Amino acid sequence: MRNEPKVNRKNLKNHISEKYGIEVMKFTFVPIGEFAYSYVLKANDEKEYFLKMYESNRLTDSKLHSLDFSLSIAYQLNQDREISQVIYPIKTEKGLLKTKYDNLAIVIWSFIDGDIVSEKQSRTKDFMIELGGLLARIHQATNSLNLNEEKTLVFEIGFKNDLLTSLKEATECVTSTDKNHNKLQKMIKPQMDNILQSLIYLEELAERLKKEDKLDLVVCHTDPIRHNILVNENGMIYLVDWDGAILAPFEQDIWFYLNENYLEDFIISYKQIRKIDKINEDFIAFLFYKRTLEDLTDWIYRIFFEEMTQEQIKSDFEGLEEDSLPVLPNMKEIEEKLRKNARKWVEI
Repeated sequence: MRNEPKVNRKNLKNHISEKYGIEVMKFTFVPIGEFAYSYVLKANDEKEYFLKMYESNRLTDSKLHSLDFSLSIAYQLNQDREISQVIYPIKTEKGLLKTKYDNLAIVIWSFIDGDIVSEKQSRTKDFMIELGGLLARIHQATNSLNLNEEKTLVFEIGFKNDLLTSLKEATECVTSTDKNHNKLQKMIKPQMDNILQSLIYLEELAERLKKEDKLDLVVCHTDPIRHNILVNENGMIYLVDWDGAILAPFEQDIWFYLNENYLEDFIISYKQIRKIDKINEDFIAFLFYKRTLEDLTDWIYRIFFEEMTQEQIKSDFEGLEEDSLPVLPNMKEIEEKLRKNARKWVEI
């Protein structure tokens, strides 16, 4: 969830006209996402576009450094490989995929008239079949893409210091008059052992993976969860938010769905396009622990040190209560289920 930034819309409109040749008639702010400010643009010719503005901060810096790579990937997948279910960045009149406006990176994306896939929709057989096939087509296209600048997965725990700083704040700052700090401390303290043990285990997995032979890398979206998938009125799904695209083992994209219903249909759909009969269980465990602890870090670090609005704080507490706290006591059980279901990839 985001609040609209203070932007001079007239100047922004002129910038878009000058760089893209798009005459904007209307801006509609969209309060979603973690890494960018978003708008739906309606042009004078009635065409619609999706504008994202990226500012430099703790969360976005790593993505900004690889934005040229991820934009190029999305553009090539849609325009060159004709995978229409991948949204793509619109080129400027000079052929660039992004521009600079004040201190913000500007990207205009193709627009899809659709809704975010609901939790109920994401658990259907049809959705799992379609997504499995889409991810397979994306991964299969890797060797045909122009990868001048490669951005690959690294087994580093970049959020470790922020997590430890936040945990220190939760245990040592006991006289705070801030009700949000006090609420957060009460939530985090009972989970301290689970968090620290999970962090140690994550580092062990990272060191183990670093010693493995060269991994088979493909183009990965890295976050194909339902919140980043739109469905139109005809039931077609579209994968959006390509800011984090990198080269990584295919497990990077499929691990999210290993514990879902209709997994076998997902696997069959994938393997009909891209035949692969091996899977790295340690890498799947690494991805699970990393995602859980990274999301936890983002929420608690912001509440302790960064938040400016009560709306964002409320959103972060909801994320903690719905996604992190129920998982932390059950990390090992979830990991074992992921490993067990991963073996189906070889069996089917």
